[in-house]
Amino acid sequence: MYKSLGFSLGKKATSTLIKVAIVGTAALGGTALVSSNVFASLTATATNTSGGSVTTGTLSLTQAASGVAGITGGFTTAITAMGPGDTVNRYIDLTNGGTLDAINPTLQLAASPSNALTASPGTSGIQVAISNCTVAWTNAGVCSGTTTSVLASTSAYALATATALTLPSTAAGTLSHLKIGLSLPTGSENVLNGVLPGGTVQGLTTAITWTFNETERTGVTSNS
Repeated sequence: MYKSLGFSLGKKATSTLIKVAIVGTAALGGTALVSSNVFASLTATATNTSGGSVTTGTLSLTQAASGVAGITGGFTTAITAMGPGDTVNRYIDLTNGGTLDAINPTLQLAASPSNALTASPGTSGIQVAISNCTVAWTNAGVCSGTTTSVLASTSAYALATATALTLPSTAAGTLSHLKIGLSLPTGSENVLNGVLPGGTVQGLTTAITWTFNETERTGVTSNS
């Protein structure tokens, strides 16, 4: 059969050629099988067709002077000529205006300059007491609702460190009507020949910054 090509092959060469042809054919068949397996893999996908949005909450705390006529000055109204035994009240509204509940309300004072009014431990300097009313305080300092203690009398000196407050609620949207009483305890000082004694609380001025603070409520896990 190979004579038509112009030469002849021996029996052994012919057998070898046949084997090579078979191996080549098998190799091509194997490649075809591998290729077929690669392109025969399956996938499936699922996605939601609605929803999936995530909205975060907010934590917001604001203080403002009472809106009741006659006591709208809040902390901006200066206290003058205060003497031992005096108590001066200031009225503010503290609002958790965010959408997240809060915990751990605190108050911290910063005074400038620091002097005997705010830097004296114990009861020799300014003392602060806070009460809450379930409704707005009248301009006569009367609560027609329910009164609760938010802070027992505490020295301004101690309040230089953040101090816990007992607010009735720190839930989102809560409004606290606070009466803040500043008092100067009674004491005795002798002014000799017009000279003030050392450590006196007379003739002093200090500006106080009132910082209320709260933290986000404990994280929660929900299933829905």
